[in-house]
Amino acid sequence: MTVSLLMAVTVPLMQQLFPPVSLIEQVQRTPTLIFGTLQCCLAATFIALWRSARDYRVFSTLGFFYACVGTEQFLQYFGGYNPLVWSLRAIAVALLMEAAGDAMQVPRRGWTRLFWPVYLFAGIAAWIPSMAWANDLPAIFSEVVLGILVVQGFRRGNRTDRMVAAAFTFHLVVRLTISSNFQRLTGMKNYATIGGWQWQYTTSGITVLGAATLAILVRDLIHDRSEKQRLSAELAASRAVQQVLIPEAIPDVPGFQIQSVYKPYGEVGGDFFQIMPRPDGSVLVAIGDVSGKGMPAAMMVSLLVGTLHALIESTTSPAQLLAGMNRCIQRRSYSGFTTCLILHASADGTATVANAGHIPPYRNGVELQSQNNLPLGLDARTVYLESAFHLDAGDRLTLVTDGVVEERSRTGELFGFERTAAISGQAAEMVAQTAQAFGQEDDITVLTVARMAATA
Repeated sequence: MTVSLLMAVTVPLMQQLFPPVSLIEQVQRTPTLIFGTLQCCLAATFIALWRSARDYRVFSTLGFFYACVGTEQFLQYFGGYNPLVWSLRAIAVALLMEAAGDAMQVPRRGWTRLFWPVYLFAGIAAWIPSMAWANDLPAIFSEVVLGILVVQGFRRGNRTDRMVAAAFTFHLVVRLTISSNFQRLTGMKNYATIGGWQWQYTTSGITVLGAATLAILVRDLIHDRSEKQRLSAELAASRAVQQVLIPEAIPDVPGFQIQSVYKPYGEVGGDFFQIMPRPDGSVLVAIGDVSGKGMPAAMMVSLLVGTLHALIESTTSPAQLLAGMNRCIQRRSYSGFTTCLILHASADGTATVANAGHIPPYRNGVELQSQNNLPLGLDARTVYLESAFHLDAGDRLTLVTDGVVEERSRTGELFGFERTAAISGQAAEMVAQTAQAFGQEDDITVLTVARMAATA
């Protein structure tokens, strides 16, 4: 009973969709079969490209579009124009508008989706004989939408977008041949007769559009992937430089307990620090932040650290070290700058600090009052001043970069100096973790220098 009912419904529908076609009619429709095959090949190519490049959404849209028009061509070949053909055409028109906006990267193109109800209405109306007049609605509305997108593509796009816009302009002009008014005014037909076969301009135009768009987008994809590979190689080189310049282990300095934590934000950061024990038992500690990211920042850090290691052979004065580093990077910072703080602490607790625009250190949870001078790289004539103080046994200095102070929560609230001061008496790892948990938006570097009590 169920099978009989199913056959009673299916057979008339199949006869409606695929009426008998004579051999002569099949031969006459050979161009339709050829274009259907080409369009399905384009659909498969676009879908394959989308699977390997998911960030190119236009590949998926074009793939589904050409799947629709290719299927439509096969249905015409086997059964002529039927309700399913008109429904597929309505969906294809909607996908074409999406593809045009994506391919030309037209901004704020969401308004094109306002016409989707028209396309869906036409797709449903195709199955109602009395509403055959709605079959042409998608083509009429899409002419206006596509024309606006093409204009936007030419006006706001880059070279690739304008090339795609030119391809869609060609298609837009070809689509005019569908109009009976255009045929009447020009005396043209909507097809060309070659070898006794009728080759429709619109079908040919859609296929040429697909091939041209495919070539343009693949060229853009190759350029994009090449650029990403270049950037990836640059980042890898930057990371390699930075790993060499950031100490992997803290050197043992008698009389001091030193801790360090470095948490870069992103691939390559601009923070740096150095811990350099001296033969007389003292220690030099430098911490800084280079403006910018990537390879330029990494190379600037390498220059600064190399200069610092060269200068300490002749002086341990923080002010003189900053002055030498400042002279070295003049005209090499490319409109950027570097903040840096250098601390020199002796075994007897005598300490001096010089600051080039960096966040002052915290001593036992209180900001240490010290001279603050211009960052490095701004003015070669800058004179850096030192501040002297004494570290008692058990005193702890905490040095941080602005990545701690300037972290923001999800609500946009700054971590701020008060919170930094409140946690500055904790271990370096705890300070860094607390700031990072608040909401990391920049590199975080924390150094703590504690003077140990003398042992008998």
